[in-house]
Amino acid sequence: MDEVADLNDSFFSCSSSDSFASADSDSSPPLTLHDKLFSLFSNDPKNLHVAHINAQSVPGHYSDLLASFSSAHLDALLISESFLKPSLLSTQFSLPGFVLIRNDRTGKGGGGVAMYLRAGIPYKVISSSPSLYSESAEYLFIEITIHHTNILLAVFYSPNLHIDYFDSFDSILSNLCPVYEHVIIMGDFNTCLIKNDSRTFKINSLLSSYNLQILPLSATHNSPNCSPSLLDLMIVSSPDNVSYHGQLVAPFSYHDLIYLSYRIQVPRRRAQVLYLRNFKGIDLEELRRDAGDINWLPLAECTNIDDKIEYLNSTILNLFDQHAPVRQVKVRHDPAPWISPQIKELMARRDKAKKRYKRRPSELNLAYYKSLRNRCNHLCRDARRRYFHDSLSNHNSSDIWKFLKSVGIGKSPVSQCKDVNLNDLNKHFSILPFSLDPGVKTSTLDSLSRLPVPQYSLFNLCDVTEEDVKKSVLAITSSAVGNDKLCSRMITLILSSLLPVLTHIFNYSFSSCSFPSAWKQAHIIPLPKTNNPTLLTHFRPISILPFLSKVFEHLVHKQLSFFLTSNSIISPFQSGFRAGHSTVTALLKVTDDIRWAMENRCLTVLVLLDFSSAFNSVDFDILLGILKSINFSSSALTWFNSYLRGRSQCVRLQESHSDWCNLTEGVPQGSVLSPILFSIFINSVITVISSSFHLYADDLQLYRHFPVADANSAIAAMNRDLACVSDWAKSFGLQINPAKSQAMIIGSRFFRNAVDVTSLPPLYLDGVCIDYTVTAKDLGVTIDSNLSWSAHVNEVSRKVHFSMHTLRCLQNFLPLKTKICLAQSLIQPIIDYADACYLDATEELLNKLERLQNLCIRFVFGLRKYDHVSHLRKELKWLPIRLRRNTRILCLLFNILHNPSYPPYLRERFSYARTNDAPCRSHLRTLLKVLPHKTDYYSYSFTIHAVRLWNSLPPSIRDIKTISLFKKRVKEHYLSS
Repeated sequence: MDEVADLNDSFFSCSSSDSFASADSDSSPPLTLHDKLFSLFSNDPKNLHVAHINAQSVPGHYSDLLASFSSAHLDALLISESFLKPSLLSTQFSLPGFVLIRNDRTGKGGGGVAMYLRAGIPYKVISSSPSLYSESAEYLFIEITIHHTNILLAVFYSPNLHIDYFDSFDSILSNLCPVYEHVIIMGDFNTCLIKNDSRTFKINSLLSSYNLQILPLSATHNSPNCSPSLLDLMIVSSPDNVSYHGQLVAPFSYHDLIYLSYRIQVPRRRAQVLYLRNFKGIDLEELRRDAGDINWLPLAECTNIDDKIEYLNSTILNLFDQHAPVRQVKVRHDPAPWISPQIKELMARRDKAKKRYKRRPSELNLAYYKSLRNRCNHLCRDARRRYFHDSLSNHNSSDIWKFLKSVGIGKSPVSQCKDVNLNDLNKHFSILPFSLDPGVKTSTLDSLSRLPVPQYSLFNLCDVTEEDVKKSVLAITSSAVGNDKLCSRMITLILSSLLPVLTHIFNYSFSSCSFPSAWKQAHIIPLPKTNNPTLLTHFRPISILPFLSKVFEHLVHKQLSFFLTSNSIISPFQSGFRAGHSTVTALLKVTDDIRWAMENRCLTVLVLLDFSSAFNSVDFDILLGILKSINFSSSALTWFNSYLRGRSQCVRLQESHSDWCNLTEGVPQGSVLSPILFSIFINSVITVISSSFHLYADDLQLYRHFPVADANSAIAAMNRDLACVSDWAKSFGLQINPAKSQAMIIGSRFFRNAVDVTSLPPLYLDGVCIDYTVTAKDLGVTIDSNLSWSAHVNEVSRKVHFSMHTLRCLQNFLPLKTKICLAQSLIQPIIDYADACYLDATEELLNKLERLQNLCIRFVFGLRKYDHVSHLRKELKWLPIRLRRNTRILCLLFNILHNPSYPPYLRERFSYARTNDAPCRSHLRTLLKVLPHKTDYYSYSFTIHAVRLWNSLPPSIRDIKTISLFKKRVKEHYLSS
């Protein structure tokens, strides 16, 4: 039923019965639902045990779900009316030892179906209903595989008694039933089998046509306002395989829990085992003394870099095997740490009181049940709140975020990927669907070899010092363990003893022009991109490389970055992977250029190009040819050749891993050098572009300004650039995806309306037409054709409400300090992102952003929708959204003026006002010159507006030389204003 139970004033299930396989008497000791299930399923633990409950809100009854179904010998729990929404992470409502598979309802509250499936049982989603609400049934069909036997398992839910779902149900069964010998379907069908009506006849007739049978039950739905009805059904293809089935009173729902035990042996899940070292128990003095006594002479005498690495690894591992040996730790999950034995006892008494009232209805029994229920709910909430407060108090930030992630806040942890062939996944990650034609490659290499020799000096890899190595070790913060089984802590604990050895190895690698083979092996962790991944494309790879390889690459990166910067090799309009550069600075450059065109009565054609798998498509020979063309020495080229080639990877998932797969192209994922090498590789695309452009990593923006009268010629010029970029991409082995590329005509409303976009010549990319759009997403900002920003603010609002929905579920359990931290770290960055790009946002849009910040304040203090928040914002020392934006703009401008790593393409737009006045007017020397402008379009550009804000500051603030103090003083200035 599509309704929410009132926890305080109504009774959930008035006359359900525990039938077929269970019975209770008033004289028996109180048993919880968990105890009953555990007792039932313990008799035949090898069978497949499946249950269904109409939960009437998983978030609302999460504590009961944890207490009832964790460690109950249950293999699958099917849920109707999950009430889950996409904004709620699965980790917030996980059951230990289970995988949550969901099909959420969107577009309307309530509804939704889900499954908790025992971890370790392979599955794949076969069919699911559309998530957007309509007057139709909601369902989720999955295939589970047990001992090479495929079983169709499904949950089905009809939101009300009037929905005619029979045709759609018939269509699903006609497709799936012939394929599966074993079918188990459970759900709330909202068709009462107690009544002998047309709906009962339809479903019985439909199921019999597929040789499916309904297992007999008594009434499963009971509420005070309607007669008992049999709405929850269990449908199976082989009743003979059902050992037993039945129903149990669920204390948190109007519906009974229905269950069955199916005769098919399920392999019991092995406990997850972790292999850990106890670093806290190490005697550091003894460890460092033993490390200092190690004889490194055999390593120095090795003439092969791989032999040196093998000796290094084995020596370090042997040392730690003595002082912190690897031990097996079984992962144990406490389903609900806040549920004490006293609460469990109270739950059992509550459940028994509910059953007593069902059997002997009376006002006295009802009042007794309600008092126990309310007391139980109160104690659970208080216990959970205390547990959260204890877990979030007196801990460092790392432990706090670890706990918050475990309860579903922040980035979700690595999800388990079920029924995925790891070898197939590894091939998907390592093999591209397209390849570079050998003839084209030869031509590209020839053209690179004919480039003139640069006038600057050769790039050589220089020897590093122990101090250099120490800084690099401390600069790498990753704690991931690579294939060599060495972690960062093992290195840092004995760093003083290792520094001479590591320095020797790194310098030997330079002199021998060889990169260690062991450091070229990567473990790939697959992360699902969707809730229920079914295709290989639903996963993205996270590459784990050895810690020491990252340390070494960090040293090389420092030398290479200095060489590129000193000789201005990388285009100044590449904002990716550069200190002081960001997506925001890139967007400011492009949007201010567009505003300048609007100031000059021009339009802008903007094209956003999408490269497919660009980092994985880098050809080694072409990259080395480019490195040679920018004056890499022969020894440096040989070293980079060794660094790139001979790499391999395997996909790892807990204790399982795929075969190793060789990599023949692409810069190494997860490496320190990959970003800078890719920047070098893609840099030559700028030589074929005549329009204005900007790069952020592999995101290429092309734009050209033009008067209305020159629209056709501007489009023709852009088409020539697109053809050149397409030819360049083919020559260098990259592929541009026309389907994901976008084009826009941007300008003031007057001049934009003066051009009929439909009559403009089309833009083509590799023969495919790129349609003109009204809005496009560019580096996380939604841009429209008039720079009106309403679409972007709406998207910001959607993201904030999405994230806030996640936080609100735990709002009552988090301490104030934690809620402030969450609002500042998870919500405010969404509101703040790229706010300097839309300084001309209307008052209506700014008020909308202000309301979003007020939403954060209400979350922090637990306020209602219309409660005033101004005084609380001052208590938090938060600025109103307009002043907050001004502070961020001024801090960015300060960095542009004082930090040389910030983009020159922004710095060149600002200059100090010149004055020859007497010293008494020296305060004028920190004023910036306001560029001439005529229209509001350019008046609200970052270039103009930031200068106005800067000049309005007191001279004492403008004279500050450090960003931290400047930011502090600006905030104080605005708070006091």
